Amino acid sequence: MAGAPHHVLEEVNEADMAVFKKKLKMLEAIRGRHTELITQYIPPGTDRSTVMNTLSEEINQSGNIKSPSTRKNVQGALRKIIGFLKNINFKLPPTGLVVFAGNISESEGRSDIRLFTVTPVRPLKVKLYWCDSAFHIDHLKEMMAPNDFYAIMVIDKNEATVGQLVGKKYEILGHFTSMVPGKSRAGGQSSQRFERLREEAMQDFFKKSAEKFNSYFEPYIPRIRGVLIGGPGMTKNYFMEKKVLHHELEKRVIGVIDTAYTDEGGVRELVQKSQELLKDSELVKERQILDKFLGEVARDGLATYGQAEVEKALDDRRANVLIISEDIPWIVFRKYCEHCENSEIEIVKEPETFEESKMRCTKCDSRVETLEEISYLDYMIDRAKECGATVRVISTETNEGKQFYDGFGGLAALLRYKV
Repeated sequence: MAGAPHHVLEEVNEADMAVFKKKLKMLEAIRGRHTELITQYIPPGTDRSTVMNTLSEEINQSGNIKSPSTRKNVQGALRKIIGFLKNINFKLPPTGLVVFAGNISESEGRSDIRLFTVTPVRPLKVKLYWCDSAFHIDHLKEMMAPNDFYAIMVIDKNEATVGQLVGKKYEILGHFTSMVPGKSRAGGQSSQRFERLREEAMQDFFKKSAEKFNSYFEPYIPRIRGVLIGGPGMTKNYFMEKKVLHHELEKRVIGVIDTAYTDEGGVRELVQKSQELLKDSELVKERQILDKFLGEVARDGLATYGQAEVEKALDDRRANVLIISEDIPWIVFRKYCEHCENSEIEIVKEPETFEESKMRCTKCDSRVETLEEISYLDYMIDRAKECGATVRVISTETNEGKQFYDGFGGLAALLRYKV
């Protein structure tokens, strides 16, 4: 969370954020062999002629590149961007658009120029042209800060663990142990003196643990949806009675809950026991939608799964909720045949063995030009929006999410009605 802005951020649709994060992860992993990966940031309201003139000028300037292969790849990437912008008639999403293109081949002397686009999840403020050996995504990564989250602490007199629940995933931020002596006292000490020293050590540990908790979360108070405190026995209640939490954080405490542990296992237990309190969190909503889907499948009710069945349900506008795993690796190519002017899409299920240069037009068998490639996740979310279905993107970071991916291929839908 370091470096995240402290103000309250605009609400971002959970499905859009999942696609956004997946794209950035993919783009960040791409490295060019030379300075031939191009990034073009286009904020909303950008003048078309300004961008097109800049790209055309860059084609002319690239004529000065000494290496013939690098020159060819840079010019090819620039032309691909120009062709894409012409094809969409420069119609930009409300938040703007970032276009990436370049030679991503890992083999020297071999050219594989690909184009990717990212729709920012928040309005783009930066106009930028960048040519390097990596795509420029820093401004986009800043948009990944969560809208809100839950602050978590489990504590007893021996240890404390601080964490946060962001979306569907809890993260451990700190773990501390105390110097509070055990109940058996050292020889020669009176029981009263020993108990007083024990009490003082516990108070000191509570204070230091609270200071750590405050330091983690105080800068982000406007974004904290709730604070959960857990631990065994009455210790957590004593901790709360000492009023050592920052007053604004204390106001946000939504539950003080019994847990058997105060390490990472305690944080996990606290999250599991707080389902009712966390009913609006992404983690709980994910479990609820999967439970509902499994219930409908078990009674042969309003649910379907599998690529053909789900896509048909979207086409027929029978799908009410699209449930899709963010781990589906398929790629969708939007392609265009200049020979017969046919536009179509092609879904590639094994992108690691796929050769774009071998794609053909299904109507006339001519070579086709790829206008854009997007993830299947992105493609299906767009289709769902077109037919009025809501979308639930499922991670594989939970056992339920992994079982959904392994058992149902990560693709399902809840239906409005059966046929």
